[in-house]
Amino acid sequence: MKKKSIYLFDKRDLFYYTFLVLLGLASLFVWGCQGASPPAERSRPSVSDVKITAVVLSKVDEIYETTGTLKSEQVSNVASRIMGVVTAVYVREGDRVKAGQLLATIDNRELIQKVRGAAMAMETAKSNKAMADITWRRYQQLYSERALSQQEMDQVETQKKMADSEYERAKAAYEETTIYEAYAKIKAPVTGIITSKKIDGGSMALPGQLLLTIESDTALHVEAFADETLTRRLSKGMTVDVAIEATNRQLRGSIRDIVPAVDPHSRTFLIKISLPAAGLKSGLYARIRIPVGKKEVLLVPEGSVVSKGQLSGVYVVAPSGVMTYRLVKTGRTYSDGRIEILSGLAQNEQIVSEGTQRAVDGGVVQKNQLK
Repeated sequence: MKKKSIYLFDKRDLFYYTFLVLLGLASLFVWGCQGASPPAERSRPSVSDVKITAVVLSKVDEIYETTGTLKSEQVSNVASRIMGVVTAVYVREGDRVKAGQLLATIDNRELIQKVRGAAMAMETAKSNKAMADITWRRYQQLYSERALSQQEMDQVETQKKMADSEYERAKAAYEETTIYEAYAKIKAPVTGIITSKKIDGGSMALPGQLLLTIESDTALHVEAFADETLTRRLSKGMTVDVAIEATNRQLRGSIRDIVPAVDPHSRTFLIKISLPAAGLKSGLYARIRIPVGKKEVLLVPEGSVVSKGQLSGVYVVAPSGVMTYRLVKTGRTYSDGRIEILSGLAQNEQIVSEGTQRAVDGGVVQKNQLK
């Protein structure tokens, strides 16, 4: 007996549903290939009342910067020339003194006694010299009358010469002890300011021992070190700018001395710069700017640089008028109000130089303001 097949759907119905499924899949494939239609482009904000400037190369002074220290033109180290106890010190650090002013004293009692002894010896020698002179004149008279022999006259002349020599020795000894006695009074050799005091009353002073330091404040100079590459680019008489930060002063100086020897460790050499000394003190820190030539740099107006946090940038305007905030690296600020751009900009690019407060990143500049 032949079995009869049983179908849940009619064959025509199965064909119909299969067709619908294939049609749906084809529709999905076509839609996926075409994608969704793009949204309408967002309109850009319009920017007006700004000034557009082209960035160009400018020739400026090439500046070498270094630091230095103010030094006094005259520094006097006052030392003891004798040994003795310091009996008094009449000055303190920071005091202004004049040349010849008494600064300190050393016990001179022993020296005073030596001076008295030398003075007495000189007076004795002086008396002996006077007596020898009188004797010589008397014997000379007798010798002219042929009352004395030549030998006797020679003896008198020898005694006179010995008396003269003894007097000169006694006089020199007296002057020497007087000079030594004066060493007990320490006096200022120059006019200036006491910058160092190394001894107090009651201390023992030794020959050659440093007691005080005096620095003149009427003439100062700056000592600085320059890189070895500048050995042939610097010369005496060159004008330099010196900034004293402690007093907030800007001064003009000139290179006075150049020490050509190069330090093998720092690869630098010493230069000395003359300065007016009014109101300045030795030891102050100085910044030095030395023009060593010319160079071409990109300069932009100071007002065109916009700081955002720790970053600096400018608004660059494309030929289409769209402006973009671009980060830049700045360098030196010049006295005419322009700033050097080290990187981030190229020559002939246009930037917003005025009205940066109205500039918008992504904004469009009106065409009548474009160059």
